[in-house]
Amino acid sequence: MTSTTVKAVVLMLGFVFAGLFLKACENNPASSTDSEHAPAIGFQLLLGDDVLVEYFQREYLFDPEGNFPEFVHNGEALLLSSENISGDMLRDVRVRWMDRDRVVFDLAEFGEESGGTAGGPGDYELRFEYLLPDGSRDVQPENERPLEFIYDRDSSTWTFDISLIQSGGSEVRINLFHLDHDDLRSVPMPVVVEM
Repeated sequence: MTSTTVKAVVLMLGFVFAGLFLKACENNPASSTDSEHAPAIGFQLLLGDDVLVEYFQREYLFDPEGNFPEFVHNGEALLLSSENISGDMLRDVRVRWMDRDRVVFDLAEFGEESGGTAGGPGDYELRFEYLLPDGSRDVQPENERPLEFIYDRDSSTWTFDISLIQSGGSEVRINLFHLDHDDLRSVPMPVVVEM
């Protein structure tokens, strides 16, 4: 092989490895605890100390521990209704994160260890997207949403409330936002609201 051919092969391999690296970051930027991303690839939504929803490997388990059967709609959606929630608000839903080995862990909520100043919010927060329940991944107009996630990261980075607005369905994406990008962008979670 000529030196020009060797250089071309090395350059081509460099592009291939760079492309694979970028693709891996796109799919799961939280690839290791040594990176600048959180090691979260899944999460749990808890009511008290019990798991209401678990998300891992792009799949949802509703009521995995069997404590909330009234919150499951046909085994494939979270059901929120005036019968299983007092009033029109599900309060204090807490998030815990899961790593690639399904180990549950907490990310720092406030303080310097999470990138913020002591007593202030850190680098992480939750972001919510509301999508039409038809699988199109189109954004659901605000007046059609049956629910709203009420979230104030200054009060609690990993706790939120869910307000029921009207009967209907939605698909909600819960994202772990870090500085200026998503460390974890979930597939949409189907939610059914019955008022």
